[in-house]
Amino acid sequence: MRVPVTVALVLVALVLAGQVSARDPKDPQQRHTAADTALARSIALKRSDLAAGWTKAPADKPGPPCRAEPDESKLVQTARIDPTFVWRDRVTSVGSEVDIFRTAAQAREDWRMSTLRVAELCLLQSARTEVGKHGTVSVISATNLLPPRQGKRSFHYRLVFEVRAKRAVPFVSELIAVGSGRISVVLHLFKAGAPPAASELSPLTSLLAKRLAAATSHGAI
Repeated sequence: MRVPVTVALVLVALVLAGQVSARDPKDPQQRHTAADTALARSIALKRSDLAAGWTKAPADKPGPPCRAEPDESKLVQTARIDPTFVWRDRVTSVGSEVDIFRTAAQAREDWRMSTLRVAELCLLQSARTEVGKHGTVSVISATNLLPPRQGKRSFHYRLVFEVRAKRAVPFVSELIAVGSGRISVVLHLFKAGAPPAASELSPLTSLLAKRLAAATSHGAI
């Protein structure tokens, strides 16, 4: 990818490329089924869930595997999708990753390894890879916030970091997850400036949690 010269465009590249990494031998085995893939799509965010001004993010080339990722090669994912949408400012993004595992025990094991520290290190690696020689990236804070009450398991991570090129610009990454049975759902939002208000996140979190509950009530656990 050609590296843009402005901070905003560099971070657009970070957002789009940072959601995907090259195949890592530590990744879960991918043995997707048609039924679970359809189920994952029924839960994930759709363009119609968002206001006007959002567009589907294009696919991007994978980046290098995150060095901090734990070894999950013994786990088996039967579905994984991550639709991401970009706001008209070309910096703000929102998306939802839906992961379905072969068993509920495997989903819980993946959840146990999905720590705030891993998220921090992987985001930092991705950011530094994208910014390269055009600037520096540093973490300002990594916070474990009060999680949503939906689902059988949940977390809310907030990471704030600074990209410094011609000037310093703060960026925020929000990761809000709910899970039940074999399914884990992560709402991820990325923006410049101050953290989003709760009113921006709660409706989307509730929508995903509602769809998760409907899926698990029909025997997807």
